[in-house]
Amino acid sequence: MTLGSLALLLTASGVIVGGIWLAILLMVNPNAVVWLNQYLPQWTRIPVSAASPPKTLEAIQQEVRQSDLIPGEALFLSKNGIDEGSTALLLPILKSPPACQLDCEQIVELRVYQPIQPGFYQLATQLEIAGPEEYFVLSSLLNTQVDQATESRSLPLTKISRFDDKAPEPGFWFNLSNQRLSGDTPMTYGQVVHYNPEQMHLSVMLQWTTPNEQSASWQQVTGDAKSEFVVNQTVGLEPRFKVYQLRPRNFVPNPIVLEEISLIQPALDSPVFRNALLLARHGLWSPALELLQSQKKNNGSATAQAQMDLIQLHAQVTQSQAKQAWANPSSAILAKLIDGRWADALLMFQSFVPGVQAQDIVTLIQTDSDSLLDRVETALKVNPDSVEVKAWGALIVAVKQGRLKAIAWLGQFSQNSKTKPVNYSSINELLDRLDTFLGKKLPSNRHVSRIIGTAQPVLNVNPADWLQPGDLNGEQGAQEQASPNATTTPGASTNSPDAENLATLSPTPPFAQTSPTLQLEPLKVWYQVQVSAFHDGARWWQAPFSNWLLPNSVSAQQMWNYLGLGMDSQIQITVWNAEGRQEGIMATVKAVSFKGGSLQLLAAGDVLPTFKTADAAVKSSLLAYTDAALEWIEPSSVTLSSLNEVQPEWVSALLPTLRRELVNSGHLKSGALPSDALLLKEMGQWSVRLVELTGNNKPDAVFTLYEDRIFGALKRQNDNRIVENPEIFKPRTLIFADDGLLLYSEFSQDANTSLTAIADLGDGSPGALVLSGNNSYSLKRWSSENQRFE
Repeated sequence: MTLGSLALLLTASGVIVGGIWLAILLMVNPNAVVWLNQYLPQWTRIPVSAASPPKTLEAIQQEVRQSDLIPGEALFLSKNGIDEGSTALLLPILKSPPACQLDCEQIVELRVYQPIQPGFYQLATQLEIAGPEEYFVLSSLLNTQVDQATESRSLPLTKISRFDDKAPEPGFWFNLSNQRLSGDTPMTYGQVVHYNPEQMHLSVMLQWTTPNEQSASWQQVTGDAKSEFVVNQTVGLEPRFKVYQLRPRNFVPNPIVLEEISLIQPALDSPVFRNALLLARHGLWSPALELLQSQKKNNGSATAQAQMDLIQLHAQVTQSQAKQAWANPSSAILAKLIDGRWADALLMFQSFVPGVQAQDIVTLIQTDSDSLLDRVETALKVNPDSVEVKAWGALIVAVKQGRLKAIAWLGQFSQNSKTKPVNYSSINELLDRLDTFLGKKLPSNRHVSRIIGTAQPVLNVNPADWLQPGDLNGEQGAQEQASPNATTTPGASTNSPDAENLATLSPTPPFAQTSPTLQLEPLKVWYQVQVSAFHDGARWWQAPFSNWLLPNSVSAQQMWNYLGLGMDSQIQITVWNAEGRQEGIMATVKAVSFKGGSLQLLAAGDVLPTFKTADAAVKSSLLAYTDAALEWIEPSSVTLSSLNEVQPEWVSALLPTLRRELVNSGHLKSGALPSDALLLKEMGQWSVRLVELTGNNKPDAVFTLYEDRIFGALKRQNDNRIVENPEIFKPRTLIFADDGLLLYSEFSQDANTSLTAIADLGDGSPGALVLSGNNSYSLKRWSSENQRFE
């Protein structure tokens, strides 16, 4: 009961206070509450009080001038815009900033005067005008966000005009506008003002801007009874329209509002509608319209129809542009791409020959690459199997980032099992044509071979798997092999020698083979070389070679020369025996194979002495390299004690890390040799090779530890290790930087590899590590960016 009384008391108090407030307003400014008239009967309505006596238009204008303002041209508020004797008028008030010297007058206020008697007017309402903020105009122009703090000044509005008869009723609509230069490009901006005569209310309904000289207008877009307000923000061939519909709202002085037709939220919850709006948001208007037209029902949704009509407005422009006869072929291709006519644009691209037109196409793609690639990736989200769209994506990426990036970009679609495999062969032809347009050629054929890989003896060779110089079918074979989409592994028909065959090796090896096209000389054997790196005369390439695609038109001879085999087809086949000595033979490369990103060579050479025992052959990895590929580096060697004498800080920095590696690997028990001094005393005679590997012009320290050289204390503490882990006795390498940082450790982070040698690749860079692991050899160099060997 108490709460009810309190609520009643509060309500009554509110009514009393509100009544007092209205009474005060009625006494001070009756016009402030004139909006109550719509709720009152005709005979009880509040009369509009005169703030000043009625005056003629000339007197009003003179009064404005006396206030250091400038009266603009009066606009009469009648249907035909002329004075009909009892017609209200809108008077723009202008002002010129003090420091301004040219075109300075800007609109600062709008006033509406009601006629009291013929020729005499009284102020009915007024509205202060402030132009749009500069950040709003710039962000609309650039389609980017602009820092409001740095671009917060208001831009002036200098012109006012009344919209034509297409503007909807009720009331009167006015356009306040101006232009601003952005570089050499004029852009137009403005505000839409509405006057509601029933409530005598002026209000700014909308701010707008266009990156061109076109003004905004009322047009029939959706088929609704009332026109829509359209802002044309088109730039070049890219149509862009903002369309606003008139909607009701709960605001008595002006119960209408302009709302933009948005494509963000689909009006219908269906995959077709969602995909269509996705395409439209990324500028693919015609494909979006085709999708919507395929869904014939919109469930009577006015919002869905409005979204479709907005898309159709844009599509009409792009379709017209795509059908237009362009004098410039690049403009014709761009118009087709914007309209989503991928196949038509591709046919035009394929019809061009090197020259001015082709260069125009390249320039076009370079200029519009971001917007075009955005369209491509959006189209593939809706239709991931489109060959033409993928082709254009590859071309666009190739122009901007190069052929390798283009193939890598295509690779993402090969990984998706739900999409059709990429047709690398046809796309490769397009990239070849693009390279021609760009003036690119294969690297010079006049270079010696620089190839590094892993060799393996093979029993049988199928000539059909290999390309040879002078092969009549070489060109066709290259085209078949150039596609990384192939699933066949090169040399699939070759077989590794088993222990039984190797054990019975005779002067004429059992795996010697003679074929019509691949002849093997007596006492020679076949070696299949899996290439891990090669130099094309310009740069090094590393396996896998999925991103390295030769042009489809390349012949076997061209491919042969591309690898430098035309200058030098000899390759070393090398193995390190149990004593750590290098043994090798010289072989001759006879053929090459490239499939699925795997590059292989077929070479003929003598039988390695190591292969005379089966175990050695099976367990050994063979390093293959051409003479020019690398030069072995034999670093200077010092004892750790000697290094400590000249670089004590370096040794002090690396000893704790070395201790940790030895303890974690089981070579040193935790707690043994507790001080660095004792550790240094035990291993002082260890050999350290000094060689620069990181490119900082300072040597790095390379430790290679052999079991028979490990200091006595460690051997005595770990006599049972051979039973627990026989692998612990293999040589292991650690590499420390000049500041003591551990760069490489076969005790821990690099346990799956073994340092075979350090090589100079002849390109001016620091030495490279030649590593063996998983029955293959690889090259690794220090990456300053990632701070590791890779």
